Amino acid sequence: MKPKEKPAKSVAEGDQLLRTLIDNLPDYIFVKDAQSRFRLNNQAHIRALGATRQEEVLGKTDFDCFPAERANQYFTDEQALLKSGQTLNREEIAVDQTTGATHWVEVTKAPLRNSAGQIVGLVGIARDITARKQAEAALRQTHDELERRVAERTAELSQERLLLRTLIDNLPDCIYAKDPAGRKTLTNPADLKIFGCTTEAEAIGKSDFDLFPPEIAAKFVADDQQVIQGQPIINREEFFFDKAGQKHWLLTCKLPLRDQDGKIVGLIGIGRNITERKQSEEKLEALHKQMLALARQAGMAETATSVLHNVGNVLNSVNVSATLLRDGIQKSKISSLAKLTVLLDGHTADLGAFLTTDPRGQQVPDYLHQLTDRLAAEQAGWMKEVETLYLNIEHINKIIALQQAYAGVSGIAETVALSELVDDALRIHEQAYVRHDVRVVRDYAPVQSISVDKHKVLQIVVNLLHNAKYACDAGGHADKVVTVRIGPVGPERVRIEVADNGVGIDPEYLTRIFSLGYTTRKGGHGFGLHSGAIAAKEMGGMLTAHSAGTGKGASFVLELPLRPPIAHGAADDRL
Repeated sequence: MKPKEKPAKSVAEGDQLLRTLIDNLPDYIFVKDAQSRFRLNNQAHIRALGATRQEEVLGKTDFDCFPAERANQYFTDEQALLKSGQTLNREEIAVDQTTGATHWVEVTKAPLRNSAGQIVGLVGIARDITARKQAEAALRQTHDELERRVAERTAELSQERLLLRTLIDNLPDCIYAKDPAGRKTLTNPADLKIFGCTTEAEAIGKSDFDLFPPEIAAKFVADDQQVIQGQPIINREEFFFDKAGQKHWLLTCKLPLRDQDGKIVGLIGIGRNITERKQSEEKLEALHKQMLALARQAGMAETATSVLHNVGNVLNSVNVSATLLRDGIQKSKISSLAKLTVLLDGHTADLGAFLTTDPRGQQVPDYLHQLTDRLAAEQAGWMKEVETLYLNIEHINKIIALQQAYAGVSGIAETVALSELVDDALRIHEQAYVRHDVRVVRDYAPVQSISVDKHKVLQIVVNLLHNAKYACDAGGHADKVVTVRIGPVGPERVRIEVADNGVGIDPEYLTRIFSLGYTTRKGGHGFGLHSGAIAAKEMGGMLTAHSAGTGKGASFVLELPLRPPIAHGAADDRL
């Protein structure tokens, strides 16, 4: 008996093991008979059906557990499976009868056969795939969103390309792209016009050697290779000649064209036609040179006017001295000596008796004494006026000599002592300053000799001293003072300052005082300060004005480099 019990125990243990296994699986596992009645359910499926024990669902059908519509679908599918013997695999929505939660399950239903191979029911396994379906839905939503965004971006890019192309084709600037070999890959109408093509197709694939003369093409290609090596060209002015021989100027920028990995795959070029601007600049330069010449002439005229004015002042003194000499000679008693001589000549034979016995002869000695004293006084007066006349003529000679010394050809730098040059300017105005009671204060600090166009410096300083004298006259001060200062400005520059205590300058005029034709003085012409400012700039310096306001005097400062600036050579006409 015991050996027969052992297989039964083994089967029971196997059933218990199988039951334990299926009850602890998260999947829904169930068995149905041929009438789709539940014969076995694992715990997960029992809970999903809203029960707690196997006995509660044993023998029931889907019609007892689910809505009629769903139960009917389950029953129809299962009966078809029992007839066909084909396994059913399906994803479907299930409702947890305990919680009412809807979830997705992946269902597999297979025929259950007996030992004779006859179908006696079915075995079902349902796996909850809600998380996977949610992930798929999210992925599908993301995919759809990406597709939507890609479509939108594609449309945007298409629109952007259209806008960019419209912009490129309608800009007046030449726009083009080239590959690393220098062949055109893009060009706009403005660029096509440069080399005489009418359509972009005519230019695509061509190099500069196909479009320009060899010497110009060679320069363009050299520039392109520089850019291909990663060195951009920014705002370079270059020119070329068209087929008609006309000169055209371009302001060119060339930039490396890189792919998404940063590799240089060509270049982009932009050329702005600046021919009209360059032609205007050439005309402006010509006008500027004419203005400089006029300003130079005006400055020379200003200096000459000051010289002539001071010479005129001295000539007034010469005229006074000459008039006094003429009047003195006309009124001289020397004619009385001639009368006395005639009288004595008439008594040559009895001269002794005449001088001793004749009443007229007896008066001759006293008359001679008086005449001698009178003639001596006249001589002294004449000598005084002659000395004055000599000094004035000498002063005129000095002024003229100074003018001649500085009247040479300008533009040549000479090494001069600045104090001597300023003193020369003061000598030109010396007589005028004395006549107008203007006191000069010299404040010269030690400075190096300066290499400069001395004619221009004299022109400026003479004009400043001339203006300072008038400012002092207009200021109304009893003590008229003009202070001239010389001093260094750092290690490489010096300054000359002419300051006065005169009428001063309204602040609103300080910004216009160097403009051509602008003047605040009655009878002024506005050339002096303007030409002085230009001359200062030509020498690498500057002329500035300062004033605390009306009635508070003014100062003008000429700042100059110790050495003339290096002249810029003619523009390089090569491309």
